[in-house]
Amino acid sequence: MYSATKAIVISVLKYGDNSLIVKCFTQEFGVRSYLLQGVLSSKKTTLKPALFQSFMQLELVVSNRNTGALERIKEAKVAKIYQSAHTDIYKSSVVMFLSEICSFVCVNEYAEPELYQFFEEKLSFFDENEFISNFHLKFLIDLTRFLGFYPDISNEDNSFFSLEEGIFSHSDETKHSISGKELIFFKDIISSEYTDLYKVKSSKNERNILLSHILKYYQWHFPGFRKPKSLEVLQVLF
Repeated sequence: MYSATKAIVISVLKYGDNSLIVKCFTQEFGVRSYLLQGVLSSKKTTLKPALFQSFMQLELVVSNRNTGALERIKEAKVAKIYQSAHTDIYKSSVVMFLSEICSFVCVNEYAEPELYQFFEEKLSFFDENEFISNFHLKFLIDLTRFLGFYPDISNEDNSFFSLEEGIFSHSDETKHSISGKELIFFKDIISSEYTDLYKVKSSKNERNILLSHILKYYQWHFPGFRKPKSLEVLQVLF
C-alpha cells in the first residue's frame, strides 16, 4: 500500500555501490527510513539523488507497511524550492549541522504536526532571508520545546541557568551552568523572534561558547545524544 505525504530529509546514508538509505521526517507518519535502491546507478530512474539533500522539503508517495523494515519511495518531487540553503557556504554548513542533530533526536514513528510545521516554517525562513549567525542557536533551543526539555524561564532573573536541571537558579550548585555575559546572550536568544535575531550582537567566540552549552544541555536531557561530526566545520566558519 502506498500513501502520499510531505517529508523533510534529515539524513542520507550510502548503501552498497549505488543505493541510498534516506531518513525522513514525514508529515503523516513521523520518522521513517527509505531504501532507494539503485538510485546512484547510471540507469534511468525517476528518483534523482539531488532530491535527497539535507532538509529538502519533498512530496512523496511511499510504502507504509509498518513492519519496522525499510520502506520504499515510489515518487518524489520538491515541495519547497530553496534559493540559498544549499548554495550559500554558511547556510549549507548550518543545514548540515542541524540536520545531523535532528537525525539523532527526531525518532518518533508517528505524526507530530506541530513539530513538522516548525521545521517547514523555520527552514523556509532561513532560506529566504539573509544569513543570520545566531539562527542555529535559536533553532536548537526552540527544538527542545518539542523534545520535552525547553528551558523553564519562570525565574529568568536569577544569575545562573542550570544545564542539568533546565532552570534559572540563584546559585551555581551543580557546576554545570551558564552565567555572566553568556547568560545574557542566552536570554537574548530565547526572547528574540527569528525576525529580530540579527539585532542580537555576538562574536564568533560567544556563539561557539553558547553552542557548547546548548549541546551539553542536549546531552543532559536526551539519552544517547552525541556531539555532531559537523560541529568543527561550523565552529571554524563563524
